[in-house]
Amino acid sequence: MKTKSLLAACAVLVLTTYSAAQAPAAVGDGAPALHQLSLESSQQKRLKEAVDFAEQATKADPTKPDYFSQLGVALSLRMSELNFMQQAMTAGKMKKAFEKSVALDPNHVAGLIGLARYYTNAPEIAGGSLAKAKEFAERVQKLQPFLGESELGRIAERGEDYAGALAHYEAADKIKSGQAGTVLACGRMLAKLGQKDETRAKFEAALKINPDLEPAKTALAELLAATKN
Repeated sequence: MKTKSLLAACAVLVLTTYSAAQAPAAVGDGAPALHQLSLESSQQKRLKEAVDFAEQATKADPTKPDYFSQLGVALSLRMSELNFMQQAMTAGKMKKAFEKSVALDPNHVAGLIGLARYYTNAPEIAGGSLAKAKEFAERVQKLQPFLGESELGRIAERGEDYAGALAHYEAADKIKSGQAGTVLACGRMLAKLGQKDETRAKFEAALKINPDLEPAKTALAELLAATKN
């Protein structure tokens, strides 16, 4: 299974990790309202508006790390609508937004994850570096062990260290059990390691937790088809 691209990885960051879990903003005018509008626009896939609102929020109040990490997330989603040259420019803006969030708060988890995924998935010519990604993921690990282990697993997977990735995903599962995505990730690594019976068990376990998890359905179907051949 292919590792997620930079765009897809950062899109996951928006909707499934720390940034989307921020406390709701107060209703009214000013930066908090603009930030909230950006979050809502992201969820509704009004991506240009999400970027515009996020940029306005950071200008209205440049002291909030949440606003800059949301700008990074909105830019990552927006790239799906841009051409190649525009994507390259947008990726740089995204990286700067995450960097600013971490500069404002070195323990800002959303910004740290954003940078970890940028360095994990960006091509080397654009500054991609698994070593740098690992540094940010280890900082996440100290603050949020489950998220940190998950990030370290993704980084190891990207580097084709499947045994190492499995160890991190299993550690994440021990910290916070019952997460279908984590169980599925363990199954993917077991598949890479050629452990078919264990792979099937993990895919089935993931579907038991979340019967609607499409990647698990697809993975299990492909495994069963391969076993028949």
